Amino acid sequence: MDLRFFDTHTHYNDRRFDADLAEVLRKVRKAGVLRDTIIGYDIESSIRGIRIAENRDRGDRIEETPIHTVAVGIHPNSVEQAEEDDLIRLEVLAEDPSVVAIGEIGLDHYRKNAEQESVRERQVWFFRKQLRIARRAKLPVVIHSRDAAQDTVQILEEEKASEAGGVIHCYSYSPEMAEIFVKMGFFLGIGGVVTRPEARKLKETVERIPLSRLVLETDCPYLAPEGHRGERNDSAAIPVIAERIAELKGITVEEVSRVTWENACRLYRIDM
Repeated sequence: MDLRFFDTHTHYNDRRFDADLAEVLRKVRKAGVLRDTIIGYDIESSIRGIRIAENRDRGDRIEETPIHTVAVGIHPNSVEQAEEDDLIRLEVLAEDPSVVAIGEIGLDHYRKNAEQESVRERQVWFFRKQLRIARRAKLPVVIHSRDAAQDTVQILEEEKASEAGGVIHCYSYSPEMAEIFVKMGFFLGIGGVVTRPEARKLKETVERIPLSRLVLETDCPYLAPEGHRGERNDSAAIPVIAERIAELKGITVEEVSRVTWENACRLYRIDM
């Protein structure tokens, strides 16, 4: 049985892929990753994601590389450089046919400068504005939440984000918090961290949360699986992540492949 995988969170718009993106994507396709979503983190990267998706459809290697979809958004660590007019640009980008989500957006209280009240306020302001854009555009959201679980839940509830739906990218909180997000209607993005020995909470989460609420992701070029830390990551790591999830749940990789593919298509409202 041929397995097919969907990498729901990539950054092929990152400049680290400029020199050899076509080669990487051919390798990824051979690994069984037939679809991916390129995630924006500011206006420039969002535009680059759209261009990659458009160029792929015009190329002569359509069967050799994954089908790209795109999310457009302003990452919480990018909001200090962002302008209010960028939100207008974001709404325009959201109308592109390759765009399937608003993201990645959210809160990041991990970095030192996030301790500053002004930084936190700006993150919250951009987060709320982008959640409202997603609701108006009827698009799901890709949520970045680091060291900010309670604040994230509160804002998602206040902004009625469950109406848009979406995914909690690179899920890193407790199994109990995972259940709260799932009850709100969100998927959880599971990536290479699940292969690492110290990822106890994440493994418990994968064991507890139904497979029907999990999607696969790499966050490439970041977060390579165990054994490849520090290396540039890409979607060829997805089968390794799927195998670890299968082990934790006591099921086959075939089931993980099938169900997470269906989940990703539901998340991004793509025909299966």
